[in-house]
Amino acid sequence: MARVMICDDDQELATQLVAALEAAGHEAEACRHTMDMLRGAAAGRFDLIALGLDMAGFGRAGAVEALREVAPRVPVIALHERPGEIMHAATQGAHFAAVLPRSSAVKNFLYAVACALNEAGARSRRQTTRRRAIG
Repeated sequence: MARVMICDDDQELATQLVAALEAAGHEAEACRHTMDMLRGAAAGRFDLIALGLDMAGFGRAGAVEALREVAPRVPVIALHERPGEIMHAATQGAHFAAVLPRSSAVKNFLYAVACALNEAGARSRRQTTRRRAIG
């Protein structure tokens, strides 16, 4: 079970994704404001964050940059109307576990969540193994 935050100003989409995550056995919550997401991430409350990158206000690259500062190991799934634009940004240094169009089916979102959490767990296990080898 993972703790997941959905940060998006589309409340209908956020509610749908939270319900799907909870049905899959995860703890999930939603917020509409980037600052709420950043405060929770800085406190270590989330294992994964899904972030709408086409939200009005403090979104896009600024939000991702701030998130990387406060929670560098938390995987991020980007949601966007035009994911091709975000894929271009991802090649410029913004790293996302997945980039999905808003119109993606819930099953595709849940698959992206599972893959991101699996990769984050594998990364954590590799770091633990390295620390043991050094120590």
